Amino acid sequence: MGMSNPLGQAGPWSKNPDKLVHSWIGFQGKPFPCGGYTDGPVTNLTIGEVINVRFWTFGLKNITATPPLPKTIPTARHGGGSCEFSLSYDGMKTWKVIGQYTKSCPDIYTEWPVLIPDNIPECTDPKTCFFSMSWIAHKVPQFYHHCANVVVRGGSNYTALPSFALPTLDMTVVDLPPNKTLVSAVGDNELQSPGPDENEIKMNKNGDFKHGGKLMDKGLNLNLVYRQG
Repeated sequence: MGMSNPLGQAGPWSKNPDKLVHSWIGFQGKPFPCGGYTDGPVTNLTIGEVINVRFWTFGLKNITATPPLPKTIPTARHGGGSCEFSLSYDGMKTWKVIGQYTKSCPDIYTEWPVLIPDNIPECTDPKTCFFSMSWIAHKVPQFYHHCANVVVRGGSNYTALPSFALPTLDMTVVDLPPNKTLVSAVGDNELQSPGPDENEIKMNKNGDFKHGGKLMDKGLNLNLVYRQG
C-alpha cells in the first residue's frame, strides 16, 4: 500500500518508479526511512489546510482516480491497522506526527483528512522537507513507510511567530530493530475499510495533533499488540 496524495516517491507517477514501493520496510532489505527513496514529485502544502490523503496499489490502474472507486480492486490491506502522518523538516532524521487513524486505516476506497497545522514554520527545500504515511498492519507484523517530497508554505494570511513549531510526538516505529519487533495493530479485519472513524476525522481536522493541541504529546492509542516470538 502506497500513498498517492501527496504523490509518494517511486510510484508509477515518478521518474524512477519501483515495483517494491508498496512493500513493507525490511522486505528484501528495504531500508528505513522512506524505503530508501529520497526524490520524488514535489507537492506544495499550505499551512492551515486540510489535505485528503489517498492510498494506492498496483491494482489501481488510473493513478489519478479519487474515491469513490469500483469495489473490485485488490488492496492487500491486511485487515487494516493504525496509520500515522508525519512531517520531517530535517532531511528524514526526525518525524513529528500531525495525524493518526486507528483500526480502519489504510484503504484506497476513501480519503483520510489530515490538517497541516496552522502554527508550524515554513519549510521550502523539498530535499529536506517530507510528508510521510506510516502503517502498522493488523494481520501481519509489518511496518510500512512511504514519503513525499514537499514544500510547506503559509497562505496569504500567514505570519510566522517565534512560538511556531512542529508537534512533539515522534512517529511510532516498530518491526525494525532496534525497535520492538513482532508488533501488529488492532484492525477491522475486513478486506475493505469501513472508512475513518468520525471522531478521529474531527481530531485530525481540528488541530488536536498540532503544537499545543490536546494530542500533541501522547496521540491516540494505536492499539498495538506485541506477539510472542
